[in-house]
Amino acid sequence: MHITRSLVERARGPSPWDLGNQVLYDLCREHPEHRYAPAVLAKVWLIGRSYAAAIERRREKTNQNDDFYIEKVAPTITRSGIDSWIRAAASLKSLSWSSIGTVLSTHSKVTQLFSKISGLEKRSLASKYLHFHLPDLFYIYDTRAVEAMRKLSSVTGRATECQGIGDNEYRKLLVKCLRLQEFVNERFHVALTPREIDNLLLMVHAEKT
Repeated sequence: MHITRSLVERARGPSPWDLGNQVLYDLCREHPEHRYAPAVLAKVWLIGRSYAAAIERRREKTNQNDDFYIEKVAPTITRSGIDSWIRAAASLKSLSWSSIGTVLSTHSKVTQLFSKISGLEKRSLASKYLHFHLPDLFYIYDTRAVEAMRKLSSVTGRATECQGIGDNEYRKLLVKCLRLQEFVNERFHVALTPREIDNLLLMVHAEKT
């Protein structure tokens, strides 16, 4: 599939979801830390449920209730080192090939934390949670993004960089997203943000090819 200027401009344009996403960005900006349990609950609950990546998703029905959030989710996160992990990533000036290691390491730690809580693989939730805290550094990982990247293999190629760092599946997506950003910048002189890359991948995924 080819990337066109029209597709790039659509990815940069307004979306019906912008207001809802802004609520999540504002929530994480106003409550960036993880010491206050109600704020932790709000962020994990709203981001996870909004993006079909709830931390309790696919758990046994007996655990799909408020007690799981109050007794397991909030205490585990507040006792973790998540604030120091996010601060380490936030210290980066921008996302680049030189800073990719810190981003991958942060995502890996949050994935492991969420997996410890849920007993399930949570790379998608970790990517979404980190994106709303640091939107300029983290791309959103989900099956649609992965499938869209397959359609763009002629642009992104194989992800061979930074092997052995962090979660391998997220590493591959991150590397390909950086290449896609570079391609769009070189071809159309447009610097897409991670959110706009996500929009672009959703459009590519929706294309019938």
